Amino acid sequence: MSRSLAGWGGLLVLILGLAACGGGGGGGGPSPPTQPTASVTFTPATSGVPAIRLERNGTGATTLNLDVVADGVTNLYGVAFDLSYPSNLLRFDGASEGPFLAATGLSTELLVDAAGGRLVVGATRLGAVGGAAGTGSLLTLRFTAVGSGTGTFAFSANQAFNPVGNPLGGITWAGGTVRTQL
Repeated sequence: MSRSLAGWGGLLVLILGLAACGGGGGGGGPSPPTQPTASVTFTPATSGVPAIRLERNGTGATTLNLDVVADGVTNLYGVAFDLSYPSNLLRFDGASEGPFLAATGLSTELLVDAAGGRLVVGATRLGAVGGAAGTGSLLTLRFTAVGSGTGTFAFSANQAFNPVGNPLGGITWAGGTVRTQL
């Protein structure tokens, strides 16, 4: 059999065309792996009432704002507590007073000291006034994710006080669990 040079040229063009488009199928190889989406999730621990508990306030891919909430309390003048948090996963960025103790324009004070995955917190009304009753935010804690994993928030050395400085009994203190993905 003999072919003309023009016939071989057509076959060559067809072969080169198939090679240029990857052989006609497959799309050019495997897709690169997808990067996980950054996220911070918080799961509060269950608590009874009355309680001081943590509750997520707002959303963000790498931020976590937690309210320390007084829930169903009576005659609450102030609180003092330590809160441990997973410093390998979260950086503490600051705190701000919530409205519960400052209701009706009362003077309040918030002190927070952070060191090595532990916050030492005090929040109180000031002056000769009564205690607060009901449910509301005592303060907001702000964190930023710095690692991936799971960790816990746990209260310790916790006290709630009435207006004359006596401890309030029967209050449950409930932390929670955080999961971060960067």
